[in-house]
This record gives sequence, structure tokens and C-alpha cells, in this order.
Amino acid sequence: MFEYFDVTADIGVKVWGNSINELFENAAIAVTSLMIDPARLKRNITKEIFVEGNDIPSLLINWITELLIIRDSEAILFSSFKVNVSSDGRTLTAKILGDHIIGSTIEMDIKAITYSLFELKELDNSFHVQFVLDI
Repeated sequence: MFEYFDVTADIGVKVWGNSINELFENAAIAVTSLMIDPARLKRNITKEIFVEGNDIPSLLINWITELLIIRDSEAILFSSFKVNVSSDGRTLTAKILGDHIIGSTIEMDIKAITYSLFELKELDNSFHVQFVLDI
């Protein structure tokens, strides 16, 4: 589950998950959904990626950044995410499925995820994160 909120010249994103893994998966879907309808993306390309951070907040920032780097360098967006965050919250592995976006219309150009208004909370066995995307 996710929703968006207004931020001057940027866009804010609020994401929920029943686990930390689901939170990371939902964050990726939320970011993808701003660029293209994930249902339009075929699952022709599978990648397994590894991401590191100093803690869970930096890991989430690095996770979204990695997806944006792949978009920019390989012209691929993903619509399916299976994330496994390590117990110490400093690494993750993910199996991601998607397709090339060459020739597709991108609805919003996301430049980067920022620490602006960043907030991560665990609430009653669920997780919530809020972050801002530079557009």
C-alpha cells in the first residue's frame, strides 16, 4: 500500500508494509507507478541484485537509487519485486522482474530519492516510510 503527498517541486511518497521486506517491495512499486503503470510492463527480464547500506533508512535510499540507476543505464523498469532484507538491516538481496522501456512513454521523470522529510517507523508489527522524490 502506498500514497503520494504534495511537496513543492517534488513528490512525497508514503508506503506501508506488513514486514520490512514488503515495505521495500511496496516502495519500489510506488516509485515505478509514478513513471509507468506496472501492469504495462512485461516480465521478460530477471535480475538479482545486492544492495548495501549503513542501516535500514540508508538501505532503502540505496535500494530506490539502484532501481533508478538501472532505469537510466539499461532502460529497464521493474514491476515485480521479491526483497530479502538481512536481519541487521544493512544489506538486501532482491529478485526483480521487468522489461525494457525504450519506446514507452514515461509519465514522470524521477531524478532521485532524497532524505528530505524521510521518516521510517515500526508500528504494531507493520512498517511505514515516508520519503521525497526529486522530479
